[in-house]
Amino acid sequence: MIYIRTCAYNAEKTLKRAVDSILNQTYGEFTYYLLDNGSTDRTGNLIREYAKKDHRIVPFYNKQNRNFSENPDFWSISHRLQDGDYFCILDADDAYESTFLEEMITFLTENQLDMAACGTRFVDDSMGTMLGERILPKSIVLSDAESYERYFPIAHWNLRQVWGKLYTAKAARARYEVDIPECFPKAYGGDTVNVYECVKASDKIGVYAKALHTYTVSQRSTSYRWLKGRETDDHILFKRALEFLHQKCGRVSEQNLGFLYVVHFNALNDTFNVLFHSDLSAKEKVHVVRTIIEQPLSRNAIRIVAKERQPDFNRSLAQKLLSMNDEIDQDAFSDMFEIFLFMNDGFSKYISREHVGWYIMEIPGVIESLIFGEYEKVLDELLEYILLCEEIILPSEEPLVLGQALSSSENQQEKYIFFSKLLIQYFFESHQFDRAQQELSDWLFILPDDEDLLEMKEKYLFTE
Repeated sequence: MIYIRTCAYNAEKTLKRAVDSILNQTYGEFTYYLLDNGSTDRTGNLIREYAKKDHRIVPFYNKQNRNFSENPDFWSISHRLQDGDYFCILDADDAYESTFLEEMITFLTENQLDMAACGTRFVDDSMGTMLGERILPKSIVLSDAESYERYFPIAHWNLRQVWGKLYTAKAARARYEVDIPECFPKAYGGDTVNVYECVKASDKIGVYAKALHTYTVSQRSTSYRWLKGRETDDHILFKRALEFLHQKCGRVSEQNLGFLYVVHFNALNDTFNVLFHSDLSAKEKVHVVRTIIEQPLSRNAIRIVAKERQPDFNRSLAQKLLSMNDEIDQDAFSDMFEIFLFMNDGFSKYISREHVGWYIMEIPGVIESLIFGEYEKVLDELLEYILLCEEIILPSEEPLVLGQALSSSENQQEKYIFFSKLLIQYFFESHQFDRAQQELSDWLFILPDDEDLLEMKEKYLFTE
């Protein structure tokens, strides 16, 4: 018997498509477990109507969403399968082709597989338009250490989700259901871990080179929502992939390790995109970024494996952080400094931890340009800020000190002199007379005939 399971929460708009795709299968010997997971819309009514019409549907109704103590028979079906049974999962907003069961049973039995996966079509939730497909050019079978090592990068996408697959009882019983271990991902990625467990319990698996599953891309899905714990889930998935390869291959090849670093790098991009679109405060977002960036795995993925893409990654991340400058508070500045220091370890040469907050609030563009070594651009931004400043006295000497330091390092003599003169004037105007007099004297020794310096001497030195 094939046992199919769908968990539906507020799915009244999509459930018909999913259920009909099961009931219209050309292979009709199955039992369909269908759960209303505490919905507040008409999902429960739809399930009742379907159950009355088709005896193959076994309906379940949760009073509370995600309450696993309710309806244990629904949640534990994969652990109660008998040898010779099969297991399949379908999300409430997805669909299978009418020949899914028939073709997958044939592919699985002909190749004596414990788990079979197929290709997927992607459809936009709002428009209903086709976004693309993930299909292998030819079917593959993984049966020994050599084939698992060889095909892992090719089959990896098919190992990331529980849908689009047919499991034997042997494979399905290895799933985690309600007995979730502490090392299980907290926010997303649980599907991947469960598929790894199923494959680890399997002798042979295969990927069928045909799209028999349709996935609805929705911004409401877990992958697009920030949930607590996601900041560590990418690390957990990387570690579980290593464990998987060690068990199936006896080692992790250099090729597969490099592939997993690229996967992790892409996952970081996705995680940051979700984070910055979340409802977390700016302070919380900055802290999460620092937490992720400080993980050695993240640093390796960004700096070593994905180094060609690092500038784009860093720029995108820096722009996201700096775009929140109006929301950032003092407590977040230290985290920001550490993130910028990771992007450019020479960052602290020009901006200190003490003053990074001032730049974030006053001239955020300077931060971004400095991170990427665009020193000419920094100098231009500093000059623009100074010229546009309406106050007679600048709010800080920082832009002048930075302009002086950058001009010196870039051998921009005229700009160095310009910033130095402005700094002397700033010292006088802010009543730092000892510093002002010392700087002015030093510069008059170097440029005794400079008109600007002589004017400052006449204006300040003998009137104070």
